[in-house]
Amino acid sequence: MISTDVSELADWLVGKVAAYLNVSPAAVDADLPLADCGIDSAMSLSLCADLQCEHGLEVETTIVWDYPTINAIAEHLAGGQGG
Repeated sequence: MISTDVSELADWLVGKVAAYLNVSPAAVDADLPLADCGIDSAMSLSLCADLQCEHGLEVETTIVWDYPTINAIAEHLAGGQGG
């Protein structure tokens, strides 16, 4: 199961978003809406799949739109609110 530590979740998400966008993790702002970073619906579905495959955590496919920033997603997941 994925860690419930907000900073660890955020770091994992930053790494994933950076990989999807082919940028350095340092270039990803955890407080900027993911849509503004260039994350599209296909990438958001990949993120959901990665959360399930890598951490066994099922989340709603709308998580990127319901919680638009990395920090918002991390706080949501840390609170045990996964799908």
